[in-house]
Amino acid sequence: MSRWNISNIFFIGEGGRVRDLPLKLGEVNIFTGASGTGKSTLIKAIDYCLGSSKCELAAHVKRHSLAVGVKWVLGDAQMITARIVPPVGQATSTKMYVSNGRNLPIPSHVEQLQGLTTLEAAKGFIERAFGIAGVPPDASDDKTARKWRPTVRHATAYMFVPKDVIYNETALLHGLDQADEAPAIVETMPYFLRVVSEDSVLQERRLRDLRKQLEREERRQRVRQAAGSDYKKHALRLLHDASRSGLCDTPSQESSEKELEGVLKRVQRSASRTGSNPDESELGKLYDTRRSLLSTLEKTKRQSRATSSALQDMVGFEGTVRRQYEKLKIAEHLKPAADTCPVCDSPTERGAAISEAIRHSMAVIRSESVAVENVRPRLIKHKDSLGMEIDRLNRQVNEVDERIKTWIRQSEEAKQLNTLAQYHANLQGKVSQFLEMNPTTPQPGADLGVLRDQIQSLEGQIDTEAKEKLLRFAERKVSEYLSEAFGQLPTVAPCIGADLQFSSRPPDVAIIEQGSRAVLRLHDAGSDENYLAIHVALSFALQKYLGEINSPVPAFLAFDQISRPYYPQRGEDESTIEENEEVSAMRRHLDFLFNETVAQKDLQVLLIEHAFFGDDPRYVAATRMRWNKLSEDALIPRNWPRRPDTI
Repeated sequence: MSRWNISNIFFIGEGGRVRDLPLKLGEVNIFTGASGTGKSTLIKAIDYCLGSSKCELAAHVKRHSLAVGVKWVLGDAQMITARIVPPVGQATSTKMYVSNGRNLPIPSHVEQLQGLTTLEAAKGFIERAFGIAGVPPDASDDKTARKWRPTVRHATAYMFVPKDVIYNETALLHGLDQADEAPAIVETMPYFLRVVSEDSVLQERRLRDLRKQLEREERRQRVRQAAGSDYKKHALRLLHDASRSGLCDTPSQESSEKELEGVLKRVQRSASRTGSNPDESELGKLYDTRRSLLSTLEKTKRQSRATSSALQDMVGFEGTVRRQYEKLKIAEHLKPAADTCPVCDSPTERGAAISEAIRHSMAVIRSESVAVENVRPRLIKHKDSLGMEIDRLNRQVNEVDERIKTWIRQSEEAKQLNTLAQYHANLQGKVSQFLEMNPTTPQPGADLGVLRDQIQSLEGQIDTEAKEKLLRFAERKVSEYLSEAFGQLPTVAPCIGADLQFSSRPPDVAIIEQGSRAVLRLHDAGSDENYLAIHVALSFALQKYLGEINSPVPAFLAFDQISRPYYPQRGEDESTIEENEEVSAMRRHLDFLFNETVAQKDLQVLLIEHAFFGDDPRYVAATRMRWNKLSEDALIPRNWPRRPDTI
């Protein structure tokens, strides 16, 4: 045996009572009985012992049992996973018991359970046993990314087909109808299909983290650049003041922040020397320059508006030309003649002249249309150049405004000071304060080139194209097995003879209708019988492919009442069974289950059923428990005492 099966499901009650339900490995195991006997609890019990966040066991089970466990078997290796059953009113238990070894006994008391640990640690233990190992928890702060780490909880999608899924019109797999679980199941499907390995998962996680780091650093760099712009603006303002008072030369707009810092420090250390107050003529020149720039700017804006208007008129003119041309196209059907009507061949002297005039008009209209097409690109290019010129002029106006503000401020401050030396001292104080508050220019951030090189290297190692090809290959193989299995199951129109195509992102099945080859979606199947056949076929197809690739998913399938769409009626006396279409359809499903379980090595099937086919020897031999109301037997025996801690 190369994949895990279940050998026992057990419940522990008060006073050493144990309900042990043995299963045969690699075979179909059937539990049948009347409603209310606890059959459907079996799937929930297995799920609970695989670390589910909630305990969904029936209230009767919670009131009469203390713990539940599952014994897993892989060759000589055995593993018991168990949990305390919470009392009614409590959602779950955060503790689990996990033990492994050989010849593990089924405990009869809670005290005999071994391997008490936390829920998360227990799931990690189970994952390592199943082979879902080598992918450590995501260290990032992204909670969603951590949730998408492959875990045993995602493997249950390929194992359980409960009654809320078996004829579901939208959800293909267990958990896909849950908004909080579906994204992680979809995200981890390539891992369980062996499209990506543990190493590639780690590489993809590293790539994701590097991309986030690059995004953060680029954002920080933009912030630093904005801060640097403020630094440069304030530094230039101070140096313009200093240059007008003779403390330094006029600074260049192209100077770097480091160069400006050096000049500011020289101004800070320089001694006051004789200078002159701001020259009145300089302010007049600045205002003249501003007026000239504003005049040029307004002229350029008028040209831009005129160009836009011309482009709009051109669109209207082009439409008019096109409509006139369509009206005159009738001339193409006129017959060229000198003395007859070009329409009806009647003798006329004006027919040819009129026809020629219309053709001439069409030629003129065509030439005008060509002219429009030739002029339009030049107008668009001219409008773009005007826009760039407007931006340049606006920047120059802003620079002149800043210089005027600086001059006025310097003039006002100079008037308040008695001497130029006092002004120099005041200015040097401002420089000192600025340098103290901004001791250095903004420090460079992380080397983005290194990050980009690391990202490029990882992208080359991951080989996204190869991953997509492997995913398409897996989908084709599953689709092949799916169509083959679907053809053996009973269906109704439009699914009779149809092929099925499986896709993983998002998980979906396309129905290729026979004959018309129409592509139908899952909701188009339109019948519980078709939905049942699709889910049963897909479950076996996935298990077949998972077995071939040695996926870390146990070779275990659990179905809850596949007879629900048929409801075959049978009495206690098996001889009273009446064969009809529904019973025959159910027999086809049973034939498929038994045959496919034999065909797939190590596959174990748990079938929970209300119906009992006493005339089928295979069904009788595979039935592990048959509970009915007359015998008062059930999953939890009726004579078990009630827990004292439950309501």
